[in-house]
Amino acid sequence: MAINQRQFEQLTEMGISLWQHKIVAGNHNSSNKDNGKAAIDYLAQTEMTLSDLLTKQVFIDILQSVDISIGEVSYKKNHLDLGLFNWYFNSTENNEIAIYCDNNNLFSPSIAKISQSPTLKKQLWQTITQKLL
Repeated sequence: MAINQRQFEQLTEMGISLWQHKIVAGNHNSSNKDNGKAAIDYLAQTEMTLSDLLTKQVFIDILQSVDISIGEVSYKKNHLDLGLFNWYFNSTENNEIAIYCDNNNLFSPSIAKISQSPTLKKQLWQTITQKLL
């Protein structure tokens, strides 16, 4: 049975969990690959990557729009910790579900790809405002 977003949010608020087909970071193991399921690779985050992101106006605009200072951003092995949420950049070319959020984890293509696409920028902003704020 399909439900709409409002119904899903109401059920979730009542503590009723629903099964949804999702791709969640960290749940990709060799058995997934053996079963023919495509695993998503996340771009490694380093101090150099973070320094590079801080030169991108799109990234700075996003931080300012959600009231996060540059000092609050830290890099982890495969994501950025923004305090409010974790941001994973995937390295796959699959744009089926380009940007989505799950349990305060934001999954998206790289900032370089987002900055080149008005559609991705719009999708990113909608995901942040509807799911994370």
